[in-house]
Amino acid sequence: MSLSQSVGEMSAPVLRSLVAIALLLLPAAASAQRPPATGASAQPGQGLRVVARVNDDAITDFDLQQRVLFAIKTSGLADSPDLRQRMAPQVLRQMIDERLQVQDAKRLGVKPTDGEIQGRVAEIERAAGMGRGQFRQYLQSVGVAPEVAAQQIEAQIAWNKIIRRRVRAQVDVSEAEVDDALARMRSNVGKTETRVGEIFIPVDRADGADEGKRSADRVVEQLRRGAPFAAVAQQFSQGASAQSGGDLGWVLPGSLDPTLENAIAKLQPRQFSEPVRTAAGWHVLIVADRRPFAAARPDDVRLNLVQLTLALPINASPEETNRAMQDAQKAMVGVRQCSDLHVRARELKGATSGDLNGVRVGDLAANAQMYEQLPKLSIGGVGGPFRVAEGLQIVSLCGKVGGDGLPTRDAISQQILLQKLEAAGRRYMRDLRRQATIDVKS
Repeated sequence: MSLSQSVGEMSAPVLRSLVAIALLLLPAAASAQRPPATGASAQPGQGLRVVARVNDDAITDFDLQQRVLFAIKTSGLADSPDLRQRMAPQVLRQMIDERLQVQDAKRLGVKPTDGEIQGRVAEIERAAGMGRGQFRQYLQSVGVAPEVAAQQIEAQIAWNKIIRRRVRAQVDVSEAEVDDALARMRSNVGKTETRVGEIFIPVDRADGADEGKRSADRVVEQLRRGAPFAAVAQQFSQGASAQSGGDLGWVLPGSLDPTLENAIAKLQPRQFSEPVRTAAGWHVLIVADRRPFAAARPDDVRLNLVQLTLALPINASPEETNRAMQDAQKAMVGVRQCSDLHVRARELKGATSGDLNGVRVGDLAANAQMYEQLPKLSIGGVGGPFRVAEGLQIVSLCGKVGGDGLPTRDAISQQILLQKLEAAGRRYMRDLRRQATIDVKS
């Protein structure tokens, strides 16, 4: 396996957990009112009844029924008329927000295109282990109209574009903020960090707290019935972590709202909380695991490398392989620093070289020799030759990052940025709701 390739293979997740992401397979959403698809039929007198208007956009009873059914199927719950009725209010709220997002993207000139959606089809299908078009077949098999489900992913793409266009430029992370965060992390070395998942229901107005609590209670009820936390988060959470199944990653003491931290401290691994209220809204939390913070984790060390590659076909004869091996071993002689490999590459016919920064040690495991040798090199040391798909590789170690278990400055900066973007995104969404004309029918 070549270092210049992706060094980690994505495992194929179960279909249920992937469904919310795999909506990318669908074409762009059609108009708000649409006829039932094959395998899904509206009840007489209900299919085209408008249950809500979002500015000039209508949400019909058929749209809502289909989205509720979609949520039930992807959350792994046992379908029943009673469950559909209880879930409808929170699904409708989510659909209203999605319409606002798509409308705003259109106003800004960044509405998702068919090409953007179709460009991700092959990637998602490969990750799911599906053949082309199999997700659409799945939806039809469970009675969900693909066009209705497509609205969810259209809104996700639209929202990402809005964040980049209107929110990102207003958010910055200073070196001082990274310094402060790193200092706090160093003070936490030896303490326990927790892997936390979250389902977030925002509360934008004081009179919306009760409605948010009812939605959070329904989420907890679904979890008690055995629904996978990640699948419920993908469907119902309105936090930035929703698309990753609610995963907040490893959380240190002092990183979250004190109210949330108090709730997390009372949970055992794989246990979820009752709804927890903060100024932002309602949270349902789960503890996935706990571990000592900054304990030595060799697989998480990042390596900065230079590689020199000598081309050699996979089906090379023993004689060809032996000659290439001798050339590679000669090229290693006298290498004292990474730049020496670039010089060797210019001297050897057919050789190429390149820089690779931030390679995670654990991702080298597919090549046992690299995994064993490269982390043990001294800075400027050289290892190999390693047999890879392209031929033979010589690798020089330029630097190591993260050996103490602490994240890099870039990783800390990215984490702070994401936290700021989520807060700014919530404010932007709140303003969209306040400016809109929203009429929910009884």
